[in-house]
Amino acid sequence: MDGSRWWLHVQAVFWRCLMSIGMFLHTTGFTSWPPGHCFVRRIPFDNKARKVNLYFYCPPAYYRHLATRTGRPLPVVVNFHGGGFTLGSATDDSYWAQCVLQETEAVFVSVDYRRAPEHPFPAAVDDCVDALLYLAAHAGELGIDASRIVVTGFSAGGNLAITVPLRLQHRIQTDAGSDIIDISPLDSTQNLVNGQNNLQILASFAWYPLLDFVASREHRRAASVIPGKTMPAFFTNLFDESYLPDVDQRSSPFASPERAPDDMLNDGLPQHVFLYTCEWDMLLNEGQRFVRRLKGMGKKVRAMMVEKAPHAWDKSPNPFRDQAKINVIYRAACAEMKAIFDQH
Repeated sequence: MDGSRWWLHVQAVFWRCLMSIGMFLHTTGFTSWPPGHCFVRRIPFDNKARKVNLYFYCPPAYYRHLATRTGRPLPVVVNFHGGGFTLGSATDDSYWAQCVLQETEAVFVSVDYRRAPEHPFPAAVDDCVDALLYLAAHAGELGIDASRIVVTGFSAGGNLAITVPLRLQHRIQTDAGSDIIDISPLDSTQNLVNGQNNLQILASFAWYPLLDFVASREHRRAASVIPGKTMPAFFTNLFDESYLPDVDQRSSPFASPERAPDDMLNDGLPQHVFLYTCEWDMLLNEGQRFVRRLKGMGKKVRAMMVEKAPHAWDKSPNPFRDQAKINVIYRAACAEMKAIFDQH
C-alpha cells in the first residue's frame, strides 16, 4: 500500500470507529429498539481472504414456513448499507429492517460488502452481485423466494441498489460466472436467472444515492439549495479517493449509473424504481435528473424529496430525533414494496 493509500486507510479506520459510536447512539434513547439480526451466512469463495457476510433479519412467518415447509416461501429484501463505500456496516439499517419485517413479512438480508480503501471499485458492487447469486443458489435451503427480490440501499448503498442490477445483467450477458465455491457449473449465472432458482429483482429502492462520480463535488456543492448543509469536503474526498482512485473508472456505469446508456438502464434495471432524495443534499439534482430519465424510458418510477433534510437525514446519531416521522416515510415505502410482492 503506497503512502497516499495508507493515509486513506488511517482516516477510514478513525471514522469507522466514530461512526460505530454514532450508530450505537442512533439505536438508543427509544422505548423500542430495532431488532438484531437472526443469523449470519458467509459466502464461500475460492479466495479465502475474500469475506462477505450476509445478515438475516427474519419475521415470525419465516420460522413458521421453515417448520412446516408449506405455502409459498417468503420474498426477500436485499439491503446495501451506506458510508461512502468506506464506512458503515450491514447492521446500520436496523430501523429500516424493522419496518420491512413488520409491514411486508419479507426476509431482510443486509450485505456486509468489502469497503474501500482496502477494497476499491468494483469490490462492493461485485460482492453485492455475488450475494444475490448466493441467495438464489441456496433459496430452497434458506426457505426464501428468489423470484421475489427487492434491492434497497442508502447513500452508497443507494448507488448499489442501482448499479448491482446493472452489473448482474452484465454478468448474465457475458456469462462471467462466479467464484463462489459452492455454486456448481449447473448453477451458472445464466441458469440462476433463467433456471429453477428464477432469480428476479422486482424493484429497487434507492435512498439519496450518488449517481455520478464524474461531476465534481465542488460543482454539486455550489449548485445545492444550501451549500453549507451538504456533506463536508473532508468526507467526500475520503470517499471518492478511497473507492475510485483511478479517475478513468469513475465514468463506469457500474460506478456512475447516470453515465450508463439507455439500453443498459432499460435492460438492467427492474421495472419499478423508487428514488428518495433530500432537499439539502448535493446529490439532489442528479437524483431528479435520473428520475426524469427513467420515466422517459417507461420505467415505473416513484420519487420523493424529503423537504428541509440533509443527506442521511434518517441516520442521525441524535437519540432524541423524531424517529416516528422517519418511520412514517419508511412505512409508506414498505406499503409500495408489499404491493409489488403481492402482485407476484
